[in-house]
Amino acid sequence: MNDLYISLDNVCSPMNEKIRVERAWEHFILDKNSAPKVRHLTHQSWKRSLRHGVHPLEGKAPLILSEEKIQEYQSSNPIFSTIEPLLINLNNTVKDSGYLLVFCNQNGEIVYLDGVSSLRQKAENINFIAGTSWAEHHAGTNGMGAALATGHPMQVFAGEHFCQPVHNWVCSAAPIKDPATNKVLGAINLTGIWDTVHPHSLTTVISVAQLVEEKLLNRLKFEQFLLMEHYIEISEKKSNKHFAIIDRGCKVIRASPLFYENGWIDKSNYFNELNKEILWKEAKYSWQIEKRDGIWTFEVIPYFYQEYQIGAILYAIPPVIPSNNTVNSTKHSFSSMIGLSDKFLSFITEARSVASIDLPVLIEGESGTGKELLAQSIHSSSLRSSGAFVAVNCGAIPKELAASELFGYEEGTFTGGQKGGKSGKFQLAEGGTIFLDEIGEMPLDLQTMLLRVLEEGEVVRLGGKQPIKLNVRVIAATNCDLKKACEEGKFRKDLYYRLNILSLKVPPLRERSGDIPLIFEHLLKKICIDLRRPPLLINDQALLALKRYDWPGNVRELRNLAYQMAVKVKGNVITRVDLPKELAEEQTFNYTGNPINLSHSSHQSFVSKKKVQSLKEQELDTILAVLDELNGNVTETAKRLGIHRSTIYKKLKRRDPTSSSLK
Repeated sequence: MNDLYISLDNVCSPMNEKIRVERAWEHFILDKNSAPKVRHLTHQSWKRSLRHGVHPLEGKAPLILSEEKIQEYQSSNPIFSTIEPLLINLNNTVKDSGYLLVFCNQNGEIVYLDGVSSLRQKAENINFIAGTSWAEHHAGTNGMGAALATGHPMQVFAGEHFCQPVHNWVCSAAPIKDPATNKVLGAINLTGIWDTVHPHSLTTVISVAQLVEEKLLNRLKFEQFLLMEHYIEISEKKSNKHFAIIDRGCKVIRASPLFYENGWIDKSNYFNELNKEILWKEAKYSWQIEKRDGIWTFEVIPYFYQEYQIGAILYAIPPVIPSNNTVNSTKHSFSSMIGLSDKFLSFITEARSVASIDLPVLIEGESGTGKELLAQSIHSSSLRSSGAFVAVNCGAIPKELAASELFGYEEGTFTGGQKGGKSGKFQLAEGGTIFLDEIGEMPLDLQTMLLRVLEEGEVVRLGGKQPIKLNVRVIAATNCDLKKACEEGKFRKDLYYRLNILSLKVPPLRERSGDIPLIFEHLLKKICIDLRRPPLLINDQALLALKRYDWPGNVRELRNLAYQMAVKVKGNVITRVDLPKELAEEQTFNYTGNPINLSHSSHQSFVSKKKVQSLKEQELDTILAVLDELNGNVTETAKRLGIHRSTIYKKLKRRDPTSSSLK
């Protein structure tokens, strides 16, 4: 223990120390400019007490809180609900040791006091009762007041107290800090008559304070799980919005790419433009900041869980830019793409880097992997995001109409053609992006025309002579092997190399099976809303069945299954027997890690209380034990157990969020 915080390292001569400190206090009171022979922390607290105007001879802690206010605090404050069981257990241990156990709030007001009645009666003589404030500005130097003022544990012995009426007492206090904000939330204190002084009393309250902070950290992690879920929900409904999810400490949990691209989020994951006080306003709050591209509007909306604010949603609304563009725009961005597997996250990182380079992109991937969604995401994150996004399915356009659809035509080119002619898809995409899906299905003669457009950067309408300059980015996609098509003479090699400047290969679903439960639950939730049916859950056995299937149709096939389940299942939980025959294979809980050490006290006490556990309880114990072993790393725990992260989140969410076992 650091002796800066302890009054006496040697408890053999407390009387001598009491006399010495008393003399030092007297010298200081007589000569405020003297340098008393006391600890530096004590001297600093004495000086603060003087500045606050506390009287050293008559100072008395004032009564601030009524019994009603104390009860209100105890019943509604999540900090107290976390610490109360620990206080009760600790009091049973120390009540016969000559100490009162006390907890004060962040203002220094006592909201819990317990101990033997004889000692409580003595404490009443110095107004040491529930509801009084022992903050330094009210009561001068004391353990709780100093701990709150400095954020450090503090033992204050006898004459170290600034007010003389308290010189017969010793107190050992440790602050409790919010892991989200690092603000002091209160202090736990052991108080007794001076001759009970012992370094272990400070050690005890520090240990309890650390345990409380661990519980608060577990709660913060749980809150961050909830905020991440909310981010995904908003992404589904408002995929075209730029927003960030922020926790109670103003730390960004997840944000749209725009926030990172504009440098609004620093290396520590904090939003640079946010005044932290704004986060705690009770209602929606907005403000404006002028940037290089115009005036941005930022809007903060508080987010609550069980009537307690756990964070906020921050929207970034871009400057209004007038546009005459009437063609289709994107509905999706990278935040719309669901997945947490290493392979998926690596792919998204690569795709984001491609998005920022204004060159053609070739997307290759099996049917149903989401190639158009990826193309829209690339456009949304590119410098052309304010321009049009025009999608063309090259395999769906009749051969005889393909050229006029892509390149347009002049008036009189066709019988019954549009008066004044018609702009083609390339012209409609001016300043933006054209997405050529199923490029491998394009006829060879049309490939020749497309190559000319790409090489010359201009288009000539059918029946026209005047070239029209183009400023369009091309993203092409295919589910076939274009290299093989080139070798077979079905696709022009020169066009292939013109398109394949930047390439992306979308991983099939079977190569990121860990993402399947997350994607399925996301699709299922949306479909249930669309079909106006009650929400559906899926049990772990069914989820494991989904993970084992090969999914030749990829996400499209998974979406079809979600629709089938939403229509077929009459209850509220999908089980393995509800799945199609090819999916409903026997599954087992696949734990392949090291033997689990259940020696951790929290698990040991849980098991000892209930020898016979249900399968769910055993499964939860296994998850908690592996989380302990891996220092709370959810990703590694999921890999070790062979289950998905979302399954762990769901099981943790069902558990009491303040549980000390929750990592």
